[in-house]
Amino acid sequence: MNRKRICVAGIGAVGGLLSAMLAPVCKANLTVYTRGEKAEKLRTNGLVLHSEFYGEKRAAVRVSTCAEEIGVQDLIIICVKNYSLEQIAEELRPCIGKGTVLLPVLNGVDAGERLRHLFPEAVVCDAVIYTISGANPDGSVTQTGQFTHMFVGSREKDELHQRCARAVAQLFMETGFDCRFTENIEGEIWQKFVLNCAFNTLTARHRTTTGGIRENEKMKADIHSLLSEAYRAGIAEGVQLPDDLVEVKYDYVIYRQPAEGTSSMARDVEAHRTIELDAFTGTVLRLSQKHGLAAPVTQEYHEALRNMTKQG
Repeated sequence: MNRKRICVAGIGAVGGLLSAMLAPVCKANLTVYTRGEKAEKLRTNGLVLHSEFYGEKRAAVRVSTCAEEIGVQDLIIICVKNYSLEQIAEELRPCIGKGTVLLPVLNGVDAGERLRHLFPEAVVCDAVIYTISGANPDGSVTQTGQFTHMFVGSREKDELHQRCARAVAQLFMETGFDCRFTENIEGEIWQKFVLNCAFNTLTARHRTTTGGIRENEKMKADIHSLLSEAYRAGIAEGVQLPDDLVEVKYDYVIYRQPAEGTSSMARDVEAHRTIELDAFTGTVLRLSQKHGLAAPVTQEYHEALRNMTKQG
């Protein structure tokens, strides 16, 4: 896979991190697709990753703002906000041919299905990443904390999709990146999704941190309810999830996560940016309605955040 034509689209916190890890192995086979000032900064400064876990990474990289210029790729890794998936997918259409492997690495639970609908000729894999990283004004990325890892698999169980997912995981492992192939990628995606639906939603609404949650009994009760409602939606959908997932995630937030911890959604609210409201609480509400489940706390937070941000 490392000799194949590879494109990373969306060079923010996650896309920049993955590109910086791939660049030394993929070299001239790697193209990053981005627009505007970010493209110019990457052309000038190259890919720069400041990582507590992986160390300092710097690499020159081919930068493109034109999908037609890139041509058909063997692997495209898409790292954008959930609400931007269809837009960037259409931009990338000239790069996608029969057998192109697409790997969405973004929040939410349905990115892979949406890409399969748009590109039935492609091989769509699925992924979920755990990292604390952020994009800097100079185009570099900073990763903090002593972990960053990713699960890769495919919800499609045929031999082709499973083989391609394994090859993508192997490619990342060859870079030194902690990437793990799993046959239950849906379960791994949902485990993070359940946490995001609670932690991201609550920290965004209250503009708080983990420490703030711990000091407020109402917030502690709410985060447990948000976890539970998202979990029930997943179980109703037939997702294989651990029986103790809610308590494990609650314990992590209340007792083990750094007190200064916050979420990308909270930062987006603070900066008056569009938030992934539909990808999180919107999804839980739709699935709860589909399966006849009550989700009152999710409904309350969804409406509050919608009013705060003037979204949909």
